[in-house]
Amino acid sequence: MPFFLAMFLAILQIPATNLSSLVDGVERSFATMKDFSADFVQIFQDPLNQKQQESGHLYLMRPRMMRWEYKNPEDKLFISDSKNVYLYVPADRQVSKEAVRDTFDDRMPLMFLLGRADLRKEFTRFEMLNTRPFLEGTKVLRMYPRRKTDLSEVIMEVDPANYQVRRLVLGHSDGSKSEFIFSNIRINTGIKASLFQFKVPTGVEIVEGIAQ
Repeated sequence: MPFFLAMFLAILQIPATNLSSLVDGVERSFATMKDFSADFVQIFQDPLNQKQQESGHLYLMRPRMMRWEYKNPEDKLFISDSKNVYLYVPADRQVSKEAVRDTFDDRMPLMFLLGRADLRKEFTRFEMLNTRPFLEGTKVLRMYPRRKTDLSEVIMEVDPANYQVRRLVLGHSDGSKSEFIFSNIRINTGIKASLFQFKVPTGVEIVEGIAQ
């Protein structure tokens, strides 16, 4: 068989990933997900394009539990036990506390997506972008939230082989962005609920409300 004909036939055998199948695949992935853990890089870009980068390890678990362990540039912990959210910065000797229902932090959407299978109810429109993905091999999906908040769009980079979200960008109406890049992803490993319980260290001040 001529070389170019063989290449053409091989290309035809690659399954095409269209917009609908990508959304369906992500929904199925979320619906069957009981827990999630990954290394993460978080990049915040303000309206003046100034960037701040942090990294660490993330754990998510149904229902509405999460644990962000930051290691760089400093140690800190952002954790939800499904009722309250805590932000602990050891260097400051301070814990900020807020009810989950009152928190608008950009880390929260990841927790609420876990175990959900209704993206079409949460977003009004979906677009498959032809731009080059940040992570090679992923498909880029843009979604517009149905609810009226300062969140204007969500961009997902999805691995079409398993429909895992590898990168998430939250765009806000003021021009700021929060970006999350995930690696070493593990799904449904049996994470214990005790991991999401937070005990305030002795001698640490508790402050009501988490600054946005």
